Amino acid sequence: SEFITEAKDELYKLLIISHDDPLDPNETGPLVRKTAAEMGIDVYLAEFSGMYMEDKGNDQLVYSFPVNDKGQAQIPGMKDDAEYDKPFKINPNNTLIMARGLGSTVKTGNLSWRVACINLENQGYTIINSIGCNDICNDKWYNQIIFQQNNIRTPNTVLVRHSEGAEEASDRLGNKFPMILKTAVGSRGVGVIWVESLKSLHSIVQLLYREDEFVDILLQEYIKTDYDVRAVVLNGRIIGSMKRKVIEGADFRSNVSLGAEMQPFEPTELEISEAIRIAKITRTKLAGIDFIPAKDREKELPYCLEVNAAVDLAGIEKISKESPTEKFLNALFDRSIWK
Repeated sequence: SEFITEAKDELYKLLIISHDDPLDPNETGPLVRKTAAEMGIDVYLAEFSGMYMEDKGNDQLVYSFPVNDKGQAQIPGMKDDAEYDKPFKINPNNTLIMARGLGSTVKTGNLSWRVACINLENQGYTIINSIGCNDICNDKWYNQIIFQQNNIRTPNTVLVRHSEGAEEASDRLGNKFPMILKTAVGSRGVGVIWVESLKSLHSIVQLLYREDEFVDILLQEYIKTDYDVRAVVLNGRIIGSMKRKVIEGADFRSNVSLGAEMQPFEPTELEISEAIRIAKITRTKLAGIDFIPAKDREKELPYCLEVNAAVDLAGIEKISKESPTEKFLNALFDRSIWK
């Protein structure tokens, strides 16, 4: 009732486009598909790999390999014929598109996937989240630039500028070890490394540059904490938040995909307002805002770590009393959110 009036607008259609990756299992797509179907929303889960579209009058037909209840696509092998699912008809006047795994480089998805979504935007479709939003959120250095421009509190972060730039970058952070090293492109904790000394830093940077001469590497101050927070923001509202405890033992990360424990979390008014502000600045309709709470949570801004445009709803769904997925789908009955 917080998101919709008693009289719902006409039902909309939802096209979810994602990619099933062994390193990044497609859990949110099937969850949204199942929940939407139970609500009477006509929803289709498509696989980016192999997908194509064709015009049919004012509509478009989407052709995809079948995707099962676990989010696994039936992609043909070398000797198999390509068998496509029944096409799904879409129109910008009644169809929303949820694109997951949309990257600005081949490291985060084929560029043809991005071009397909640019074409859909040009045809008048609303994509959650937009191309411009994904450009910001899929690059951690771009995230940092936006944070700096808008006075968003974040751990001190510098860019390693070349393969021999480890010492210079360390100097800019005051040579305070341990530090956190991140590659600019990566998700689910992959590409995040604990660095204990300048000697180790040199070795890691040189190794990364040997593997990829165009890699972007970030060096970030380490802020000791027992947990961080994921707040899910939809169009200026918090629809769910959870605490992710740092993994016990030798690890320092708090990614649910790596085994971190999830717990419900009640953000302060200051944390809520800052998460909403950050989502607006990064142009996200549906955002996952990751932050480390300040010592004085009522008076001090949290440390924002990053903004996620492809939000994993499966994790937060498990620990929430009210379904964030239902809140998300219900809110979309309000067509003013679409553009």
